[in-house]
Amino acid sequence: MLAVSFSLIVAKHHTSRMVVGAAILAVATTAVAAPPSVEDALALEPRQKNVEFDRPQASELQGATIKQEKLDGVDALVVRGPDGRILRAFSDTNGDRVVDRWSFFKDGVEVFREMATDPKATKANEARWLNAGGSRWGIDRDGDGIIDTWRLISAEEATAEIISALRDRDPAMFARLLPTKDDLAAAGFTGDRLAELVDRVTAAREQFAKLASAQKKVGPQAVWASMHVPQAPGVLPAGSSGVEKDVLAYDNVVVLADDGTSGVQIVVGSLVRCGSTWRPIDAPQIAGADGRLAEMPAFFTPSFTGNGTGPALAAADEKIRPLLAKLAELDSAMAAADEAGRRTLAVQHIRLLEQVVAGTPAADRGFWQRQLVETLAAYVQEGLLPDGLAQLDRLAAEAADDEALAAFIAFRLIQARYAAGMVDPGANFEKLQETWFSDLTTYVEAHPKAPEASEAMLQLAFRDEFSGRDEDAIARYSAIADAFPGTPNARKASGAVRRLQSVGKPLPLEGRGIDGKPVSLAKLQGVPVLVHFWSTDCEPCKVDLAQIRELQAKYGPRKFACLGVALDTDRERLVAFLREKPLAWPQLHEDGGLDSRLAESLGIMALPTMILINADGNVVDRNVSITELERKLTSLLEQ
Repeated sequence: MLAVSFSLIVAKHHTSRMVVGAAILAVATTAVAAPPSVEDALALEPRQKNVEFDRPQASELQGATIKQEKLDGVDALVVRGPDGRILRAFSDTNGDRVVDRWSFFKDGVEVFREMATDPKATKANEARWLNAGGSRWGIDRDGDGIIDTWRLISAEEATAEIISALRDRDPAMFARLLPTKDDLAAAGFTGDRLAELVDRVTAAREQFAKLASAQKKVGPQAVWASMHVPQAPGVLPAGSSGVEKDVLAYDNVVVLADDGTSGVQIVVGSLVRCGSTWRPIDAPQIAGADGRLAEMPAFFTPSFTGNGTGPALAAADEKIRPLLAKLAELDSAMAAADEAGRRTLAVQHIRLLEQVVAGTPAADRGFWQRQLVETLAAYVQEGLLPDGLAQLDRLAAEAADDEALAAFIAFRLIQARYAAGMVDPGANFEKLQETWFSDLTTYVEAHPKAPEASEAMLQLAFRDEFSGRDEDAIARYSAIADAFPGTPNARKASGAVRRLQSVGKPLPLEGRGIDGKPVSLAKLQGVPVLVHFWSTDCEPCKVDLAQIRELQAKYGPRKFACLGVALDTDRERLVAFLREKPLAWPQLHEDGGLDSRLAESLGIMALPTMILINADGNVVDRNVSITELERKLTSLLEQ
């Protein structure tokens, strides 16, 4: 292998990442060439903007090292700081002696990587934000350093991209977020509704270009501060007009941007989940000096903008503007504060929200009241507000005449009270559980039609199931499916009924494996099969895996098959786990964890859950324990 000077490596950094990678590895592995210096390696930076990673000063590098190591099982040139923490890693993931992954770290944790996944590519063609860096996964088809499309992006990150597009006056950045007709069709839209959404998206491109060039409120220093929604994402159920499968969407999304001196609100409107990406449908809006906004369509609720007049969200009232700016500042400070600082900031946060609620017109106050309640409940559960429960009690009493708001507050009060009790060192957990279920029962009786009632009923049904009262559990699960059709909880409840009634019946289960290939339980028929629902963050699940391995080794795949259903929310973590500890049986996986289709289809509420199936393909035990597994398996094999 030829030795290459590292000055040439740095010079070529922006023209060809593959050339850079090859050169780095050549220098690192050639005996006759001097290895690159730490400073030279740190000169390589991501081509993507807005990546927060460690950039140590020269004075901080005494004792830093650069050398070849095995990292995640592959050869890599690794730069470590004086304390041993990794700063950069340049890896050869396919063993061809060419670097194809460039990793950047913050506080010793990888937060960003660029990858050359196409063997024919001469430059990195994918970019991923990881761990504390976020969850974005962008595709750069031509390797020019500009994301062409998003493979994965959360709702929060999508709205942050909108802020960046407005700040940089970059219509192309916004256009990358918009769904194509194929995206919308794959999400579940059809017919006239699909055509309507395509028209809105087309109009959004032109409208954004005009807004970006004319607006003056989102300045060159503006950054995303927070995303506010009046409620959790809703489901457009399959079978409704223009919807052929369930679609998850947000309505009335509002984003706060901070330019360092003041805050500005941007009304994003609706977001739709298309696969693993959240996408806007319309161009964003920024209220003018009079606080007015144009009417924006909404999937579930009337738009906040009302009859063309912006509500308190538009910050028309001069009293509200500075409060919103302070909220944006506080959100940023909260993320960087230690526990003592968070306690102080939590008190300030609640006081600010109370002032916003008080200064908002009554007709538009609901959004901020719910924000106040959600924030209070979250801080109580974190143990940051000793008097938080008392404040929630007061808000519940004040909302007694508003059924929807009263139900909203009451449920979060129950949750907060239970969570606070669980962290009390002197808690009587048996008594706490009894009170929790009693409160849930009372809640369902008082607010049977509230959206939160479905969650309360789900918890009660699971309690019945866990206690062995199957008939009661089935009745509760069925009641959820009947009372809240089309909702995620209804789907999970229907799946739970299917599971509880599955003994003696085939189990419909199929999807894609971790490698993307189709996997079907039906194709394993002919031998007993264990279906194992698990995840990498479930320690008892890992104990099960070890014993399942032993049983497979003992009986062999011709006598005993296994199908794993990995309910991890972090696919990369799952892939890393399976790379380190390979399993000999297929693993189904979809995004969403316990909220994924795979979990909903059988109402999986807790992990591990194991279902044993006989050679004919029928369930013989819908909740077999690891201690009973071998005995029951032996019985099936003898039969």
